[in-house]
Amino acid sequence: MPLADPPVSCDSQAVSDGRGRAALAATATLACGLIAAATAVAGTLPNGLSSTGKVKFIFLKARVVSDGFVTPGQPETISISRMAPRARIKVFVEAPPTTLQCGEFYFCDPAPTEPAPGTPPYRASGSGKAQLTFVMPSTYYIETDPFDPRVRQPVTFAHGQAVHIDVQGASTRKHVRRESFGFARAIVQIPAS
Repeated sequence: MPLADPPVSCDSQAVSDGRGRAALAATATLACGLIAAATAVAGTLPNGLSSTGKVKFIFLKARVVSDGFVTPGQPETISISRMAPRARIKVFVEAPPTTLQCGEFYFCDPAPTEPAPGTPPYRASGSGKAQLTFVMPSTYYIETDPFDPRVRQPVTFAHGQAVHIDVQGASTRKHVRRESFGFARAIVQIPAS
């Protein structure tokens, strides 16, 4: 059986067999030299920041430590580390998505907290640490209409319910923005009456 004829060649340009290597190397060397000279003249800031005012973004995962139990209406204390330095902090208590009504059927809003009376405002130190005391909220909201988040109803925390204590904070200093987030797990305890 005879072999098939080879296909007719196309009308493409001939490929260089190495004659342009010297010109390519010279062009690359010149380009690298010009880039290095331009960078030295312009001057750069540390950490790759430019002098055009762009802000560098750094995300930090905060560590939150709790005793593991919270009681609605009572003061609770948490310790935070690895937070953005001098960040203003927000603290929320939320029912995690593993809660039947929050993850499967509806959306649950985190309950915001405020500093307990007589305690300082939520703010991290220069090293990113804080010890915060807040009053545990007694309710959170369930959004019952997925198309309108304003339609919601309050629900009280139940005894033995798992919750997350979320913290988030941010600070900007010298063209560097640091955002932090962390959480701790806790169990709601309601004293027997």
